[in-house]
Amino acid sequence: MTDRLIALASGVHDGRPPVLSPEDMVYVAAEAGYNSVGLWVEPGQNWQADTTRKVRRALDDTGLTVLDVEVIWLQPGANPDPDHQRIIEIGGDLGARNCLIVSSDPDLEANKRGYEILCQHAERAGMRACLEYLGITAIKTLDDALAVVEGVDHPAGGILVDPFHHERMGHEPSRLAEIAPRWISYAQMCDVPERGAITDYDAYLVDALDGRLAPGEGALPLNEYLALLPDELPLSLEIRSLHYREHYPDPVERARVILDRTLAFLDTQ
Repeated sequence: MTDRLIALASGVHDGRPPVLSPEDMVYVAAEAGYNSVGLWVEPGQNWQADTTRKVRRALDDTGLTVLDVEVIWLQPGANPDPDHQRIIEIGGDLGARNCLIVSSDPDLEANKRGYEILCQHAERAGMRACLEYLGITAIKTLDDALAVVEGVDHPAGGILVDPFHHERMGHEPSRLAEIAPRWISYAQMCDVPERGAITDYDAYLVDALDGRLAPGEGALPLNEYLALLPDELPLSLEIRSLHYREHYPDPVERARVILDRTLAFLDTQ
């Protein structure tokens, strides 16, 4: 296993929010050989009053750390949202390094105000507030994310890069050089069978939920991505993949195969 922090992302087991409980995610990640985990947190849904205690016990049992908690979704006219603060508080209680943020608000100034509040909460919790750009949200492009994060300019801020969304929005890998290193706390990692932008919403969504591959299995020039990201940057393996779910129905086996293939790819870099 590499010294690099590599997390099993919460979205790896299903096309939609994960079917595993948060504590089971920790145990699956540990059994599969990961040294970190990402957790999906929905207060009052998959996260009940005793869930934090159960996850803490799982983390103590396995020695894993939490790379991120997700997802905080900014909505028009709904900020600040008490659930957003609660997700950050839960992440802080678990020692998570980052919280993942996306937005459906088309108003740039409203995004800045909402994001700044999240940065303040994240800083108090000892976390980074990482804004992800993707084509099915209002923050679609790297330019959108830079406008918000650089506009707010908070020390707890950050931009989350996912090669899938970077590619599907038509960005070249070289554009990562536009992100100041101080805004990069971690990155997601995956591959895709074919390169190219996708402009149709429904096709984009299906591809995002079902079409991914493990790093090195597809067409993305991930060596270029890694060369432009900080050395030994923590990685979250978000391989939402119908292929993997069908061919490896056991969650531990699926997670282990994805990790093994990722490590084999990283060894070539």
